[in-house]
Amino acid sequence: MKHILTTAVLATLMAAPVMAQDRTYECTMTEACRQDGGNCAPDNIPYNFTLNATTGVGEMEQREGNFFDGTVHESDGAMHFYFTNSAGVELGTITDTGRIIYTGNMALGDSLIHYRLNGTCTETTGNAGGGSK
Repeated sequence: MKHILTTAVLATLMAAPVMAQDRTYECTMTEACRQDGGNCAPDNIPYNFTLNATTGVGEMEQREGNFFDGTVHESDGAMHFYFTNSAGVELGTITDTGRIIYTGNMALGDSLIHYRLNGTCTETTGNAGGGSK
């Protein structure tokens, strides 16, 4: 019995470590709601995400080519990206079916604005070309 346990422990120690995998998404926000979530209008805003729930690290690229680092959490198949800076906070949730809801609260000068973007994402991890949209 001792030999079996020793072999099992050695096999576990020698196994290759689990590699954290980045999941990449191309998203299009098709609706933008501004000022307390109202005033919704159709839009066409591209966003790109690189998310890694294992490490908790993610990156977002906005349409202007600006990159922002944030934290990532996965829950029930949905990926959640949280970003904060001196102006405020933003939170994006991408469901396993490719739906995205992105909300933010930002201070711009003396004003505080709240907004919501709705859209769809395609997972492009490993250039699979598949994923949800």
